[in-house]
Amino acid sequence: MSTTSSSSQKKPASTPPANASTPATKAPPSAAAKPPSGPKPAQTSSGFLVPVLVIILVLAIAAYFFGIAPRMAAKTQLDQEQKLSMDRRVVYAPARLATPKSELPLPGTIEAFQQASIFARTTGYVKRWLVDIGDRVKQGDLLAELDTPEVDQQLSQAQATADRAKAAMEIAQTAADRWDSMLKEKAVSRQEADDKDATLKEAKAAYEADEASVRQLNEQENFKQIRAPFAGTITYRHIEVGNLVTAGTGTAATGTTELFRIAQTDPLRVFVDVPEANAPSIAPGTTADIHVQAYPDRVFLGNVVRNAGALDNASRTLRTEIHVPNQEGTLLPGAYADVRLELFDKKPTVLIPANTLIVNSAGTQVALLESVEAPDKDRFKVHLLPVKVGRDFGTEVEILQNVKEGDRLVTNPPADLNEGALVTAKPLPPPPAPPSANPPQKS
Repeated sequence: MSTTSSSSQKKPASTPPANASTPATKAPPSAAAKPPSGPKPAQTSSGFLVPVLVIILVLAIAAYFFGIAPRMAAKTQLDQEQKLSMDRRVVYAPARLATPKSELPLPGTIEAFQQASIFARTTGYVKRWLVDIGDRVKQGDLLAELDTPEVDQQLSQAQATADRAKAAMEIAQTAADRWDSMLKEKAVSRQEADDKDATLKEAKAAYEADEASVRQLNEQENFKQIRAPFAGTITYRHIEVGNLVTAGTGTAATGTTELFRIAQTDPLRVFVDVPEANAPSIAPGTTADIHVQAYPDRVFLGNVVRNAGALDNASRTLRTEIHVPNQEGTLLPGAYADVRLELFDKKPTVLIPANTLIVNSAGTQVALLESVEAPDKDRFKVHLLPVKVGRDFGTEVEILQNVKEGDRLVTNPPADLNEGALVTAKPLPPPPAPPSANPPQKS
């Protein structure tokens, strides 16, 4: 029993034959392709890591382009600018003290010391004229002579009237003396004697009036001779023989004509307008050099004699008069003159080249070079210094504050020259020596 049961139990465990094709024992295809049903840790980790890496990569690229790259570009630009600043070369000029004696160039006008227009003082015809333009005359010289027939007749008539009045006065004097004698003897009354005295006084008054008329006509006779009022040069003549001239001044109402014009040309007067800033330095006796275009090789000396004492309200300048000797008559009235006044400053000021100024929204500045501790002695640090400008002398200007003698200032400073920039600086080379020429002669 036991054997049978053990064999019966072992049968089902026997392996079917290889060629058996029983449908009950054949495995289905789906069952054969189905993967084992265990956990898959490796496949799950790789699927989560890929998106994370992509996100990190995108963030890194964005951080580079939006953060690191701009900073690197800015640093590169800064390095380049610093390199350019380190390599920048400039030229400087030192500030200097103005000399106590300086020249102030001003335009001026030469005028005659005195000038007069000559008109006729009596009516008549031109008999002759003796001088023409350009002639030099002395005071009292005869310029022209007039023929005045009407005045001559008036003078003769007045003289006759005066003679008649003189005769009447003499008769009245005789009658008055006779009546006074008879009054002492009481031969006539007081009333009769007083009448004779009154007649005498009336005759004397008539004679004096007639004599005054004669003197007036004599003066008009003297005006027939036109004479120079002062020594000078005839600059204008408008007179011909036979012209009728009338007494009076040259106005449209009178119709009179200017006969001559005379100007005193030694000395001459030169007028200049001194700016307000230089007005305190102008005083009588100040020396002036006069230059004219007609004589470029000569300098004429003059002296300030007076000024207006007040500034012109429109131009804010001081009218100043200079006298210049002109014995040879070289200078001509009406000419333009270049006047250079010699000024003396009690307190010298600082002058700098005009091309060192920087004018921008920050005001007027200069680029001052300060020394730095460097092996190269030509290395400097730029300091933009505000300044106050005084007088303008053309190529140089006066500085009233913050700049002292010897300060090194950059000439023609570039617009991008910043505060604290390090530069290499060289001094401005001296100007070339002018060609040798003879200095202008002073006279």
